[in-house]
Amino acid sequence: MKNRIWQAFSLLYRYPAFGRVWIGKLISLCGDAFTLIALPWFVLQITGSGTATAGILLTLQLPAILTSTVIGSLIDRFQPRTIMTIDNGLRTLIIGLIPILYWFGLLELWLLFLLTFLAGMLVPATEVGSRSILPDLVEDKDLDAANMLWSFSINLSLVVGPAVAGLLVASFGGPSVLLIDAGTFVVMTIVAITLPMLRRSQPLVQAPLPERLGLRQLWDMKVVRYTTLLSLVFFFSYGPLEAALPLYSDAILQTDARGYGLLWSALAVGALIGTLSSTTLSRRLRLGAALPLIALLWGASLLPIVFINDLWFACGLLLLGGLMWGPYTPMETTLLQRNVPKEQLGRVFGARSTLLTGGSPLGLAIGGILLEFAPSTSVIALSAAACILVGLGGLVSPAFRGLSLPHADLDS
Repeated sequence: MKNRIWQAFSLLYRYPAFGRVWIGKLISLCGDAFTLIALPWFVLQITGSGTATAGILLTLQLPAILTSTVIGSLIDRFQPRTIMTIDNGLRTLIIGLIPILYWFGLLELWLLFLLTFLAGMLVPATEVGSRSILPDLVEDKDLDAANMLWSFSINLSLVVGPAVAGLLVASFGGPSVLLIDAGTFVVMTIVAITLPMLRRSQPLVQAPLPERLGLRQLWDMKVVRYTTLLSLVFFFSYGPLEAALPLYSDAILQTDARGYGLLWSALAVGALIGTLSSTTLSRRLRLGAALPLIALLWGASLLPIVFINDLWFACGLLLLGGLMWGPYTPMETTLLQRNVPKEQLGRVFGARSTLLTGGSPLGLAIGGILLEFAPSTSVIALSAAACILVGLGGLVSPAFRGLSLPHADLDS
């Protein structure tokens, strides 16, 4: 396995364009992880409200529902590098405005929500663009390893980012940390400009609107349809945890931003290690069993945390949950990239993003509402139980059990 991991990392210099975008995205992801800690903690400190804290995260995530499908279609129609460059340039300005306005005493709460909403509208551009361009940056035989590296970078940023952000927030405050995130978007803007131009075959007759937006493919392709459904329910069930964790850290664990960041880092360490097993699992497990099983094991790992009031025990459980979660995204992504035509990847990932982006924020919103009536531990228990039920549902479904990696039937 060590040799296989080393071969995967060799892709970074074997494919220079992939290497550049991987490094640039890693830096940008670290900035996003800073914001994951700095923004909700900042809102919690100035409002003291769990609902407002959940609301600011919701405002960052929910707008993608409105824009993902259109952005995905634009990525197929134009060039991914163009869309990604515009995205990162605009988010540099938007995120950078938050600390500047705060320092000048001009940042009202409604304006913070507005800026966060605008940034959230742009989130799908680089995410969908980078996933759709990946099959053009590496050979097909290296796609599993490339997606493993991509998920590895996401989890690595969550290992480093929250822990460092917790220290920075405690020392300098949330607004200063947000300015760092704005700087990481500058780096990704430069990287996006260097991406290669892609050749795409365009149909002679313009396709119907549902097909141009990826909605038809979302339903017609069996693998796309089933994996999207599973992920949607899974992410929705996970959502309440994000709303409850800041209050759980404060009220139950009695820790500050550093401890809160440490919890997210523990989860990311587990996911980081778990990600490394994705290529092996892809060869040995049937997709229909692997993905629902991951949901079940995640929920089972999370449930005991409601009985824990010690920071390090809580970190251990989240680390275990991360181990279970890690292989999910790279396995699912490779399957889609291999079965969807390259010229349609942008719109398919965009259409999926519209649905999946709504899953976690809706769960987050429900979690925020429940926190007004129930303790954080009850909300976390509800999230864990829901994930277990999602996993069980997928495991007993013949439709899901019939799916397999790496080559799956696309017929309806």
